[in-house]
Parts: sequence; structure tokens; C-alpha cells
Amino acid sequence: MRLRPKEMKLTIRPTRELRKKRCMRISMLMTIALANVGVAEEQPSTGDTKYEAHLGAGPYIQSQPYRGADPKVVPSPVIFFDNRLFYVRWARVGMYFYGGENWGASVTAQPRPFGYRAKDSPALAGMAERQNSWEAGFAVAGRNDVGFAELTYFHDILDRSTGSLARLELGTSIASGRWLHVPSILVLWFSDSFNDYYYGVRPEESTAQRPAYSAEAGINFALQEFVMVPLSKDWFVSAEVRADYLASTITSSPIVDDRWMLSGMVSLLYRFTF
Repeated sequence: MRLRPKEMKLTIRPTRELRKKRCMRISMLMTIALANVGVAEEQPSTGDTKYEAHLGAGPYIQSQPYRGADPKVVPSPVIFFDNRLFYVRWARVGMYFYGGENWGASVTAQPRPFGYRAKDSPALAGMAERQNSWEAGFAVAGRNDVGFAELTYFHDILDRSTGSLARLELGTSIASGRWLHVPSILVLWFSDSFNDYYYGVRPEESTAQRPAYSAEAGINFALQEFVMVPLSKDWFVSAEVRADYLASTITSSPIVDDRWMLSGMVSLLYRFTF
């Protein structure tokens, strides 16, 4: 529908005021982020604003692509919370510093549970321990009526691998009766430092059956499905499964014998309103 001049004139002042208010809010959030001080996001003065948080736990299972290695099974907390200033998704945390109604840019951090010990497999005997780590970086995410997209960049902040990774995720949400399905596809780039730390073989670790190997940067592809179903008003069950197709620079390693890395989790969640 074409707007009449009178209608267009009425929208000019609110738009300018909104931009000015947004700029002031962005400046405030940047200051908060740099100072590492947590405050609540500015809210309407009606006093009836409420937030929701889903808290729970469950077993996390992840296969290891190393020869003869058993899957990892660890208890893991699950938290879903987003108040448009801070967010927690699974074990990943973040803080927005810019954005709009349907998109946001944030600083973010998450654990990296890719470590192993020599005792995990006969093929790893004599190898130095590769430790789990934490990584931090930036994320830009947006959504519309079709689905959502998120681009993230992380770097190892504990200097275990000193590596980096970038990830693009595209997905959508599908409501089917009481069930919520969230399928997505992912493209992940891992730096040479990252891949070489977890999949390389150092010269001092080499044997006749395990030659020295230096892994280069590579791209993995993944499919992911998240499902949630309510048990009652505030109790939910969620499940996630994911399959990663590993880059050739990883599968060419003498300690790797699987092209796929599978992971999944089932958790019981309770919804808090405050």
C-alpha cells in the first residue's frame, strides 16, 4: 500500500527519536561490556515485565573420532535465558552490545570439550594430553519469519590450542502440536593451530605405526536437530542430536579413523518466571 504524504510525515519524528535512543543505549552497553559489570537492560516503567529461564540437566554424549576411543559421557547443565542484554544457551554465555528487535551482535564464550588423554585409546598411547579449553569471541544473529542465522567467531582464550574457529548456522523453528522442532545446518572452519593441537602428531610422539602429522585448517559440515516438548505448565523435556562431517585434514591424521563425529543430549528442564 502506498503511503500518502501525510502518513510519511507522521513517521519521521518517532524514527529519529528511536535512533537517538538506540545510540544512547548502545553507548551504555559498550561501557558495561568493557567494564565487565552486569546490569539489567532498560525496561518499561510499568513494573510488569517478566523474564523466563529454562534450567535443567542431562547426560551429554559425544563420540570421539580417534582410533579405538570410546564416546564421552558427561553430566551437563542446561540453561536457556535471554533478556536482550545477557543470554545463556546450553553452556554458552553472551552479552549483547548492539542490535535491534530481530537481530543482535554480542560478545560470547563457551567451553571446548575436545581434549583427550593417552589412556583413552591404544592408538593414543604415548601421546601428550590434549586439554579441554574455553574460547571467546563475537556473534551476530538474526531471525525472520523463515528462520534464523548466526555467524560466530571464537578464539582459544586459555592458549591450549591457540586456535580459532568460525561458524555459520542456518535453521528454522517448526511447531507441530505440542512439539517444537529446530533443525539447522552448520558450516564450521577450524584454524590450523586448532586442528593440529587436537588431531596432529608431534615428532616426539611418532612411532612406526603413528607417523608425525601436522593438520592444516579445514571446514566441517554439520546437521543438527533440537526438540522440546512440555510435560506440564513449567516442566519440559528436550533433546538434541548432531552429526559433524569432518574435514579431510582431520581424517587424514593417523590417530583418526572416523569421518563423522556424533553428539547428543537429553535433558529435563524447569521454566522459571521472574
